[in-house]
Amino acid sequence: MNNNNKNKNNNVNMDELLNTLHSQFAENQNHHQGIFIKFLIALFTVFGIFGYVYTHTSSEISATQTVVGKINDIELYSLTTLLITSVIMLAILTLLIAIILNLGYSFRRDQHINKKIRLKYLNGEYENIFGKLYNSDNKNICDFLPDFYKIFYWFILGFQIIIFFTTCCKDKILQFENNCFAFLILLLDFSLILVSVCLYFLTYRKYSDKLKDTKK
Repeated sequence: MNNNNKNKNNNVNMDELLNTLHSQFAENQNHHQGIFIKFLIALFTVFGIFGYVYTHTSSEISATQTVVGKINDIELYSLTTLLITSVIMLAILTLLIAIILNLGYSFRRDQHINKKIRLKYLNGEYENIFGKLYNSDNKNICDFLPDFYKIFYWFILGFQIIIFFTTCCKDKILQFENNCFAFLILLLDFSLILVSVCLYFLTYRKYSDKLKDTKK
C-alpha cells in the first residue's frame, strides 16, 4: 500500500513539474513576443530618423554647423550631422543585436532544459511523442538561433550595412574640410558592424560550450 501511494505521489509530482515547466516556457515565449513588438517600433524609429537626416543633408552647409541650416527656406543638415547620426543609429542597432542574441541563446537553453527533464520522466516515450521536435542540441553555426531570432538578427545586420554604405556614398562625404573626422567616424561605423558579427560568433561559442558541458 505504501509503495502504491509513493508511486502515485511521484506521478503527481512529475505531472506538476512538467505542467509548471511548460507554463513557464509558454510565459517566456509570450514575453519574448512582446519584446519583439518593441523591437519593431525601435527599428522603424531608427529607420525614420536616419532616413530623414540623410535626405535632408546637404554638402553646401558648413561641416562645423552641426545643427540645422537653411537653403531656400528648407531646413537641412551638414555632413557632420549625418556622420554623427550614423554612429548613433549603428550603436543602437548593435545593442538590439546583442539583446536578440541573448534572447535566442536563452530560448535554446530553455529548450535544452525542457528536453533533459522530458527525457528523465518520459524515458522511452519521449521519442514516440516528440521525435526530433524541440531538440536544441547539435545545432550548427547557421541555425543555432531559432528562426524568429535569426530573421531579426540578419535584418538588423543588413540594416547596419545599408546605413554604412549609404553614408559612405553620400555626396562629398570625404571631400569636405574635416575629412579626417569623416574617416574616423566611418571607421567607427564599420567597427560597430564588426562588433555585431563578432557577437554572433561569441554567442554560438557560448551555446556550443554550454551544451558540451552538459553532456560531460
